[in-house]
Amino acid sequence: MILECGQCEALVNAELITSYEREDVLGPLIYSFLKCPQCQTPLLAEENLFGISRLYPPQDSRVNPNLPVPLRRAYEEALACFKSKAYTATAIMCRKTLEGICIEHGANGRTLVSSLKDLKDKGVIENRLYEWADALRISGNEAAHGVNVTISAEDAKDILEFTNALLEYVFTFRDKFEEFKNRRSTKAST
Repeated sequence: MILECGQCEALVNAELITSYEREDVLGPLIYSFLKCPQCQTPLLAEENLFGISRLYPPQDSRVNPNLPVPLRRAYEEALACFKSKAYTATAIMCRKTLEGICIEHGANGRTLVSSLKDLKDKGVIENRLYEWADALRISGNEAAHGVNVTISAEDAKDILEFTNALLEYVFTFRDKFEEFKNRRSTKAST
């Protein structure tokens, strides 16, 4: 079975260890446990009528379709940079995404550091998220302005994950929690 290995990031003819088949509403589902012939990483794939997808290691982060378009594009570009092994560019695009978060929330600041502080002061982000955002800002600044600075694959992955966490918190979980609180207060008052 041809799959992209999550470890060595190559398309490989994965070696089948075992498989399990079950019927689903849309037809048969086949789960295959495989290993990469190059690096021996275990792989789990699902095959259905629509094709084959790798379940483990998990695929790239999914981009929230509800993000404002400029933020979605910036974060998608950060993911593309990472996949292309352009780790310094990944950090720069994550910084750009961070700037977009500030713009979307009307942060009042002439610099990114003052805009992030404004988001914290307005309650858009809390202390821990502010700390993450500031670390992303610093990494992005180093990547953009330090000609001798290179961002490692490990750091770029962390930068991507922290950026995604900020996006999810600010544009998904924060709103969901407000809806939850409103629902609860409406039920309590009736």
